[in-house]
Formats: sequence, C-alpha cells, structure tokens
Amino acid sequence: MRKAVLGLVMLTAWAVVGAGCGGGDAPPPGAPDASGGMDATTGTDGSTGTDGGPGTDANVDVDAAPPTCASPLIACGASCVDPSSDATNCGRCGVDCGAGGTCTSGACSCPMGRDLCDTGCVDLQNSNTDCGSCGNDCGPTQTCTLGVCACRTGLVSCGMGCADVSSDVANCGRCGNDCDPGAVCTSGACTCPSGTTDCGGGCTTGLATDPLNCGTCGNTCPSGSTCEAGVCRCPTGRVDCGATCADLSADTMNCGACGNDCPVGSACVSGACICPMGEVACGATCADLSTDIDNCGACGRDCDPAGSCVSGNCTCPAPLTPTPGGTCADLTRDPNNCGAVGNDCGFAEYCVDGACACRPGLTRVGMFCTDLQNDPRNCGTVGTVCSGATPNCNAGMCVGACGAGLDRCAIGGGGGLGACVDTNTDPRNCGGCGFGGGDRCAADEVCVNGNCENFEPGLGCTMCPCDTRCVGDFTQCCAYPGTMDVVCVDAGACP
Repeated sequence: MRKAVLGLVMLTAWAVVGAGCGGGDAPPPGAPDASGGMDATTGTDGSTGTDGGPGTDANVDVDAAPPTCASPLIACGASCVDPSSDATNCGRCGVDCGAGGTCTSGACSCPMGRDLCDTGCVDLQNSNTDCGSCGNDCGPTQTCTLGVCACRTGLVSCGMGCADVSSDVANCGRCGNDCDPGAVCTSGACTCPSGTTDCGGGCTTGLATDPLNCGTCGNTCPSGSTCEAGVCRCPTGRVDCGATCADLSADTMNCGACGNDCPVGSACVSGACICPMGEVACGATCADLSTDIDNCGACGRDCDPAGSCVSGNCTCPAPLTPTPGGTCADLTRDPNNCGAVGNDCGFAEYCVDGACACRPGLTRVGMFCTDLQNDPRNCGTVGTVCSGATPNCNAGMCVGACGAGLDRCAIGGGGGLGACVDTNTDPRNCGGCGFGGGDRCAADEVCVNGNCENFEPGLGCTMCPCDTRCVGDFTQCCAYPGTMDVVCVDAGACP
C-alpha cells in the first residue's frame, strides 16, 4: 500500500515537471517505466547515453540557445533554476551564497565569518573583490590579506599601484625610476638592447648608423650625409663643412673652401665668388660704385643720406654743400662747417646764418661766451664780480649758497668763486663741472639729462616731426635750446 502511494506521488511530480518544461505526457528521462525499471537515458541530441545520465553525451552542443523555463524558474546558462532558493544563483544568475550559505526567498543568508555583498557571501578578510568591505577590489597586482589589499609577493607599492621593480621600465630598481626611451629593465637596472647605446635621452639605433651619434655619442653628421660604420660620409662631389655637406664649386656659403661666404648678390662659379656685371665685392655685398651711396666711387665711401652717388661722386641737393667726408653740410647752420667747409665753431658757440655766435642764453665777453646768470665774474651784468660772503652767482645775483637743484662749480685758480649751474642741461657743465674742460659739450653736441649728445641740423625741416631727415642714429627731432631751429639729436629725448 505504501509503495503504491509513493509511486502515485512520484508520477504526479513527474507529470507537473514535464508539463512545466513542455515535455507532454511522457515521464522525464530516467523515470521508472510501467514495469518499475528505469528506461534508457537519452541525450539532448536524441542519442542514447551510455554513462547512465541525461545530457552527458560528448556530442552536446555548448552553443545551443538557453532553455525556455517556466516561472518561477529562470535560465542561467544551460539550466533552469529557481532564483528564490538556488544558492549558486540567488536572486539572479551568478550570485553565489558561497560555502555554507543558503538562499531563501532570493536572498543569501551567510554563515558566521562571511558577509553578504553584491557577489554573494564573501570572506571580507580574504576576498580580492571585496577586501575589508564590499566592492573594494584589490585588482590584478594585489591580494587581500586580513581585509587589506597588499601587493602580491615580489611586487612593491609604487604610488597608486604595485610594480615589479626588477622589470618595470617605469619603476626600474626603485619607484619612479623611468628608463629612457628604448631601454629595458633587467634585474632592476635600465639597459639598452643589444646593438643600441644610451647617449642620453634614449637608446639610439646604434653608433654605427645613427647620424645623430655617429661613432661616438653626440657626433652629429653634417646635413645631407649618412652614418656608415660609425663614420659620417658626404655624397660624392661634396665636402664635410661642419654642419653641411657642401659643393665647393657652387655653394655661396662655402665657395672654393669651407666657410668662404660670398658677398650678397654674388654667385659661386667653379669655386669663385662672382658679382654681377658692373658690380664689385665690397665686404659682404656686391656694390655698384657708380651709384651705391654706401660705396660711392670706392668700397666703404659713404655719402650723406641727404645726398646721392652720381658717377662715383657724392652729391648734395641745393643749398647743401658736399664735404671731403662725403656728408652734406648746411653752411648756414652746421657748427662744424659754419660759413665754409671745415670752419668749426667753439664749444660755447653755434652757427647762425653762416657765422659762429654764442649759444642762446650766453653773452660774449671778450673772446669768450659766458652766462651772466651764473658767472661770478660777470654776475647779472658784465664786470660784476661776486666776493666775500656771497662768492657764488645764482640767477644773476651774488649769493652765499646755490639754490635747490643746482650744483656749485668753482671758477678761478683759488676756487673761491662759484657758478650755480644745472648739470643736467648746461652744455658747458654737462653731467659735472666743465670749466676745466672735462664735462663740456662740443659745438655739435647738446646736453640731455647730463650727457653730451650729437646733433645735426634738421635739413629741410622748420618744425618737428622731421621724418625725412631725422633718420639713422639721429632720430630725435628737437628744437635747439633757446631757439626754434630744428635739429636731429642722437638721443632718446630732447635737451
């Protein structure tokens, strides 16, 4: 009676399972037949297995589509599982409750010593994916020991990761020791592969063929050459001229010999520098001596920028007059050619209408030009001499001491008398007292901020700016002190 009941229960269970898996009315493989025995086992490919179990035939198709499972079962790989109770697929496929864990209502219950993480029941003390806390993944170079990620045996902690300092080119021998490009790390030392050399900055392709390190480190071959067997070689017909392989017969920078630079405008023909017809070599350039203002009639003979070179002679436009030095002079205003070529005015004079006169503000007393505002021998008026308690002349008056901003310059052998002057602007005392001759400006100079600066008449200009004349070194257009006369000064400011 008990056997009959048990048999009925088993048949009922098989019928339910068969219906859930789409098996029709047939009992599942391995179920007892009507005689109470087991039927032959049948593989999933329809063949009859010989090992006593279904689906174990060696011909099973592992790429077959996942099975269709009836709720509440789900497909995990090739099997139908119940996620509410399957300890290896708890709640979803792949969640393993681990050794000793159980799955109840789709949630893992972990045994003592294990914690529930997204991946299942884990030992936080030893899990590489959940070390110390869920989700703390130690990565491929570390291992979890007592809940702490530590470098695997043979690796060293370097910054944010672990490195094998015996072979890591970025941490060779020690953390942060980065080998040069092309090098390898062997036993903790950076070395160049066989056939290459470290010449600083990386392993070269080899001293025998590297044009940047030919034969020895740092030996750079000339442009256009090759490195063969450690020797720089220029192509046939060219010569090693340091930085380049040159054709001495045609190279204007190495014409006939290395370093022989031809003048600008010339050509190198058969190793000789040749200027164009009608021109000659003048230093670094080819010049037409008949018209070149910088080489007029002869190399190096400069004409005045205001003039020109005609048939090898410097000429000047009217009313200017040429000088032996090639300059153009305005005989009415040039202190070095005042009234006539070569007539120089004195240091205290300037040229007005072709005649030397005292500089503006100065008065002629005998043969000299003096300033009645500060001359203690002619203070205020000619012949008024300062003496006694007021030996100094300041603003045309005899005083005991000079005013603020003025310097006292002694006059006379005894040094008792003194002139009160502004050494920043006074051309006779520029930068210091010049009555002894040391700090006084020449006739063609003005005093600018305590320095004597050359000037030229602003030819053709009646007012500043004077761009057509104030060129070259004489760029500053100014009014000559005390006048409206335009001059060009070799300085950054006007007097």
